[in-house]
Amino acid sequence: MNETRGIAASVRRLLELSGQELAVISIYLIATGLFRASQNAAQTTMPLIGHDLLGIGVTKIGLLATIWGGASVVTNLTIASLKRAHRSIFIVGLGAFPFGILAVVLSRTYFEVIAAVLLLAISGGIVMPALASSSASLGTVSSKRGAVAFTVALSLSLAIGPLIEAGALHLSHDSLRMALAAFIPLAAIGSVLGISKLGRVDPQSVEKSSKGTTAYVLFRERGFRDAVFSLALYQFPFVAIISFAAILARSRFGSSAAFSQEALTLFFLVSFLSRAFLLLHPTKDKDIEWLRASAIFTIVGIVIIGIASSSIWYVVAMILLGVPHGLTYPLALNLLNETAEPQQLAKGNSILSATTGMISLAGPFVIGLLSARFGISTMFLLMVVPTLLFSAPLFVRRNIGSLL
Repeated sequence: MNETRGIAASVRRLLELSGQELAVISIYLIATGLFRASQNAAQTTMPLIGHDLLGIGVTKIGLLATIWGGASVVTNLTIASLKRAHRSIFIVGLGAFPFGILAVVLSRTYFEVIAAVLLLAISGGIVMPALASSSASLGTVSSKRGAVAFTVALSLSLAIGPLIEAGALHLSHDSLRMALAAFIPLAAIGSVLGISKLGRVDPQSVEKSSKGTTAYVLFRERGFRDAVFSLALYQFPFVAIISFAAILARSRFGSSAAFSQEALTLFFLVSFLSRAFLLLHPTKDKDIEWLRASAIFTIVGIVIIGIASSSIWYVVAMILLGVPHGLTYPLALNLLNETAEPQQLAKGNSILSATTGMISLAGPFVIGLLSARFGISTMFLLMVVPTLLFSAPLFVRRNIGSLL
C-alpha cells in the first residue's frame, strides 16, 4: 500500500509540472542518454576497429584505453582547478564530441586513432560533469530527484545503446565503421539538446556567493567529502567485478561465458532498479544511512564472491552488489548538490569524476597484481580493505573541516 501511494505521489508531482518544465527535463534526459550511449559505443567499438581493421596489437589497444582514461582524468582535474568553469567550455565539449566519433570512424592509422581518442576523452571529461551539475537545476524538480533521474538516464542508455549498435551491425552486415557511424547523428542530436539545456543557465545567477570555489573550500564541507568517499568505497570492487568476476565463475564453477554475461546483466538490472526506486522514493535526509547500507551490501557481496562454493551463491553476490552500484552515484550527487552552491557544482562533479577515473586507471593494475600473487578468490576478499577504508568516514562522522 505504501509503495502504491509513493508511486501515485510521484506521478502527481510530474503532472503538476508545467509544460515548459517537462520540456526542460525531457531535453536534459534525452541529451544525457544520447551522449552516454554514443560514448559507450565509441569506447567498446574503438578497440575492435583498431584490432580487426587496422591490425593494432592488444598491447597498443590497452594503451589506447589508458590514454582515454588518463586524458579524461586530466580534463576533470583541469575543470576542477578553474576558478570559474564558464558554460562555453561545456558547449565546446558537446560540440566536439560527434567529431570525435567521426574521427574514430575515419581513422586509418594508429596515430589517427590516438587523436580521435584524445578528442573523445577531453570532450567526455568536460561534458559528463556538466550534465551531472545540470541535474540540480531542472525547474521545480528537487535536486535529489534530478540527480537520480540523471543516473537512471545513464543506466537506460547503457542498456539501449548496445541494442542500437547490434541493429546497426545487422543492417550493415557487420561493418564496424558503419555501426559506429550510426551514433554520429545521435551524438549530434544529444549535443544540440545539451547545448540548449546548458544555454538556459544564467551565468549571473551563479556568481553571487559568499563561498569560494576552490577544491580546498569544497573539501572543507563534510557532505562533499562523504560524496567522494561514497564513490571511492565501491570503485575498487566494481573494477574487480568487471575485470575478473567472469574469470572466477569460469575457473571455479566451470560456468559458460553466457552464464557470466547473464549474471552481469542481472547485476546491471538490479542497479537500474535501485536507481528507479530512488527516483520514485527520494531519500530525503537519509543519504548517509543509505550509503552505509550500500557499504554493507558491498562488503557482504564481495565476501560471498570470495568464498562462494556454487554458481548460485555467485548469482546472489551479483544481485547484492548491483544494489550499491545503483545507489552510490546518485547518493553522492545528492550530497554534492546539498553541499555546494551553484557555481561550485561543475568543479565538484569534475572532482567526483576524477576520483572514479583515477581508481579505474590504477585499479586494474593493482587488482591484477593481487590476483597473480594470491589468486582471484583472495583478491576479492582483499577488496574489503579499500571498502572499509573509504566507508569508515560515513560511520564515524567527525567534523574534520578545521583540520583541512
